[in-house]
Amino acid sequence: MVNSVNPHQLYKLQGGIKLPHHKNDSLKNGLSRLPIAQKVYISLRINRGNIAKSLVKVGDKVLKGQIIAKPDTTNGSYIHASTSGEISAIKQRATASPEADIATVIEITSDGKEKWVDLAKREINQAYIDSVTPEYIINCIHEAGLVGLGGAGFPTHLKYNPDNHINTLIVNGAECEPYITCDEQLMLDYPEDLINGILLMMKASGASQAIFALEDQVGNIKSNIEKRVKERALENINVIKVPTIYPAGGEKQLIKVLTGQEVPSGGLPLDLGIIVQNVGTIKALSDFIVQGRPLVERIVTIAGDCIGTAQNFITAIGTPMSHLLQHADFDKEKTHRLIIGGPMMGYSMPNCSIGIDKTTNCILALSEKSTQHYSNTLPCIRCGECVNVCPAYLLPQQLHWYIKGENLEKAREHHLFDCIECGACAWVCPSQIKLVDYYRYAKSELKYLDFKREKSDKAQIRHEQREARLQRLKAERAAKRKRTRKRTTNPDKIQKDLSATMERIQKAKADKIAQQKAKAQEADDNA
Repeated sequence: MVNSVNPHQLYKLQGGIKLPHHKNDSLKNGLSRLPIAQKVYISLRINRGNIAKSLVKVGDKVLKGQIIAKPDTTNGSYIHASTSGEISAIKQRATASPEADIATVIEITSDGKEKWVDLAKREINQAYIDSVTPEYIINCIHEAGLVGLGGAGFPTHLKYNPDNHINTLIVNGAECEPYITCDEQLMLDYPEDLINGILLMMKASGASQAIFALEDQVGNIKSNIEKRVKERALENINVIKVPTIYPAGGEKQLIKVLTGQEVPSGGLPLDLGIIVQNVGTIKALSDFIVQGRPLVERIVTIAGDCIGTAQNFITAIGTPMSHLLQHADFDKEKTHRLIIGGPMMGYSMPNCSIGIDKTTNCILALSEKSTQHYSNTLPCIRCGECVNVCPAYLLPQQLHWYIKGENLEKAREHHLFDCIECGACAWVCPSQIKLVDYYRYAKSELKYLDFKREKSDKAQIRHEQREARLQRLKAERAAKRKRTRKRTTNPDKIQKDLSATMERIQKAKADKIAQQKAKAQEADDNA
């Protein structure tokens, strides 16, 4: 269990790198609300594979905030209409996910009215927070369709369980990738909503303290939030600045910096009594509790050297990227790569007609000059630079060696799945090897092999159970035949059974004759 965090003591992050920020351009232009697009494309794909079940059909009229899809498993999340209008199509389309995976997408043609469903608004104060139960807040988290808005997209309600024994809530405001400023913009514009959300999350988790973690280069945000915390006399919330080192904003890395403890290999922060939440997720909970608004919009950063006016926009979920880009002076001819996310952990999109999803924090348009870091890949020279910067204590060059040699199980033994795919190793590689691509390939292959192995094991178990059942039936039939043979091969028993049968037959005949005689006598007497 984590003890109270000392705001004056931080711990050193293993590895990491200093990166140019490229953040000022989008921050200086402030936050704007993007006009609604003519069509929005809302993906039913959640959390890297879980699919929600549509509750609407083509031709249905929907209101903004209306539930249009529900989860079919506990790992899923509710999906709401992000605009009012008509369901104009439900079909397979590319989505804003790694590899632009194809999934079912609900297309809504906006009526331009932005008419909401009935919203249950509340006034949040300490008395209200004291009166509600953790179960009620967890249910609200689920109903609002909240997922991790930092990028992973993990359904938020799954983190909260009274049996988890949470001690510390870490609010992740350490936005460490270059260009991305959506979280910083949110912290600048909505500090009061964040504090309300933190208090609600603490009540839901049972945490006795909250740590609001910021990067040390974010300026006056710390003093602004601290001022509001002090005004509300919230002594169990501490605002702490952490070093601006990539990837200090990673969940496990942030825990290490703040507490000195490490999440066990293959484990979760819950194992340490910690929950980590992105500021966007916390703001979304506040929006639902206070205003009744589910997660239908988020702040998205538009940046890159092919963007004329870098900016942050409040954007409806499902808005096509092209609609965002055209409001930021996008130079399509100059663009070499269109990336969702940052330059380190983001992934390229094949075109700009794809609708954003809940985890889309940034759209990055980069020229060829800005993407030349991996232009000419050379053989590994075993220099070890990748080892020095790895924040997960791995041996990237050894993993690369095993994966290239198709020795995937060896890569697994060397803790491949502890890799957070931050890209620091590839960034410092003098041979410009796309190391993260190797790791992603190996992880997907191993997961597929595990899936096949699991299916094979289940088939083997079924086969063994069938063989055991057949052997049992065979033994039962053999025992039955043996008992039958034993009865039929005993002469004394056969003779005894035959005599008894004959006696029954003779008795039955005698009884019948006696009955006939009695009837005949009765007839003569009546005559």
